[in-house]
Amino acid sequence: MFKLKHQKQSIFEEYAKAQDTIGMYNLTSRLPNPDIILRRTGKGLSTLRELKSNYQVGACIESRKAGVTSKKWRLNKNNCPQTQFLFYESIFKTLDIHKLIEDILEAPLFGYAPIEISYETEDYLIVPTKLTAKPQEWFYFSGDGKFYFNNKNGEVLIEENDPKFLIPRHRADYLNPYGECLLSRCFWNVTFINGGMEFWLKFMEKYGTPWAIGKYDRSMNEDEQKQLFKMLKRMIQDAVATIPQDGSIELINAGDKSGSNDIYQSFISKCEDNISKVILGQTLTTDVGSKGSYSAANIHQQVRGDLIKNDIRLVENTINELIKKVNELNFNTKEIPNFEIYDKEETDVKLAERDKKVSELGVKFTRSYLKKAYGYEDSDFTLVGEEK
Repeated sequence: MFKLKHQKQSIFEEYAKAQDTIGMYNLTSRLPNPDIILRRTGKGLSTLRELKSNYQVGACIESRKAGVTSKKWRLNKNNCPQTQFLFYESIFKTLDIHKLIEDILEAPLFGYAPIEISYETEDYLIVPTKLTAKPQEWFYFSGDGKFYFNNKNGEVLIEENDPKFLIPRHRADYLNPYGECLLSRCFWNVTFINGGMEFWLKFMEKYGTPWAIGKYDRSMNEDEQKQLFKMLKRMIQDAVATIPQDGSIELINAGDKSGSNDIYQSFISKCEDNISKVILGQTLTTDVGSKGSYSAANIHQQVRGDLIKNDIRLVENTINELIKKVNELNFNTKEIPNFEIYDKEETDVKLAERDKKVSELGVKFTRSYLKKAYGYEDSDFTLVGEEK
């Protein structure tokens, strides 16, 4: 018979638990976010939220989210009773699903995205009427992986099956229940861009315009010299100056500094490419030489496509979790619909291929089926045998 090495520990219980290790967990039950950037810089998630205002970060976020929001969604019946299915359909017609999808897609950016569900009662049924994304800073994980709301009156435990919350997470694991935060990877690149832009602007101010040099006669006193200097300053702004008849002003170019200018531009472009890699997985302008651009573009699209699939899976799982919560509150049945995101064009191709094979078996489709399946109007087609 199998013998346990640790006689006091059951094989049905977890033995190596975080809260039982030596270190932080003995001091507090709250698990700090282990993100390296947050820990080393002492910054909070609010700092990472500010990164979204950066032009490159914002554009990449929009592009990544559009990969999901541009697709269509539907509810699949899955043997769900018709009356119940109509109930779910009515819910999804009233909820802002597009906004919900965008809120769920905040999870890859911050690691996790708490979403609170508001309910109302309608005809003895409990109906979700609003879903609101809440700031991540209001919540934390404990050493044993439990999720808490940091209420001013005391921490509130949010159970995994709590009907009030959806908690999508991005690549969370045992060591990091908060999930992987993509914005933290952009932190230094945005910092370098801001610093590079500042130095580049100073460079352009110094070398991008001619220098105005005023020459004064040695007989001019100090007040006259200062007056000439003031006129030069006004001339830089207005390109107009008045000088004594025996004075002179020269405009001297700073020289060719294009090489130095390229250094700033290349540095900022590299930081922009790094941000694109973090959020989109790849960039067409990175590591692409004079050859192989077409191949690089294909790789870029393939990598981005994989990220979109992962994001779609995250959204589908989260919204299907919402359906489960609603089911438990109202029906508690096994047969429930499922939420699916799909590409209409791909679906149409698969459907057409299937219908072609079926028609080769001798099946003839009706006009009503073709209109429903493909969205045709009566004026768009004629069936074989109907030609005039």
